[in-house]
Amino acid sequence: MPFERDDGVPLDELVLAQRPADGELFALRESFGYLDPVSGARYRVPVSGWRTDLASVPHPLWSLVASYGRQSAPAVLHDHRSLVAAQRAGDDRPGALAQRREDDRVFRTALREQGVPVLRTWLMWAWVSADREREFGGVRGRLFVTQAVLAPLALLVALVLAWWSPAWLLPAVVALLSSLAWGRLAGLQLLLTLTGAVLGPVVLAHLLPLAVFRLVEAAVELVAGGEARSVLRPTVAGPRNRRGGKPGADQGYP
Repeated sequence: MPFERDDGVPLDELVLAQRPADGELFALRESFGYLDPVSGARYRVPVSGWRTDLASVPHPLWSLVASYGRQSAPAVLHDHRSLVAAQRAGDDRPGALAQRREDDRVFRTALREQGVPVLRTWLMWAWVSADREREFGGVRGRLFVTQAVLAPLALLVALVLAWWSPAWLLPAVVALLSSLAWGRLAGLQLLLTLTGAVLGPVVLAHLLPLAVFRLVEAAVELVAGGEARSVLRPTVAGPRNRRGGKPGADQGYP
């Protein structure tokens, strides 16, 4: 088992404290380590000075991909490594980007070793990788994420319209081939484009009834004298890292 306690015993529990008690962030109470089977590198996740939001899944999508579960230990490891990379970026942004690319690969490996299904693993890896490019890749990184959002929409629309006119297959092909322009990131961009086009309607079908339920909740809250906007999230939003918005900055908790 690649995850282990400091004494070398396989990790049998992940000890976290929810802080504050109604917040979205957690403090690690017992450190642990991870042995990467690919590189042979050992990583240690310490307990002091940082917090994690576990798997960084937007709360409306928790019923599709939970923020905790088999992915918890890999997510905590990844959040800590992300903080290390963010601290390094001040002096060495290219080095921080290279480190994050390896850390994201380690995250993917750890997810699979924890038994997270293949599709879920690759989706989680793809979006943390896209966020990495946005955070450390400058203008090029932001363009990468913009394409990752717009290309699936263009592909989906073109495929739907192709039922009426095969000419729309050309824009669909262009949307796919445009990923090749990203060189070493082409595979990642293609994965984001394909999964976005295929799963986008699934996500939309999930969000529509959730929106109706939230509206009903808000109406009931208003009648009861409460605050309607409190229904928008299941927890209180915790403080964020001023340097980049990533959970994990020192917030005064051990």
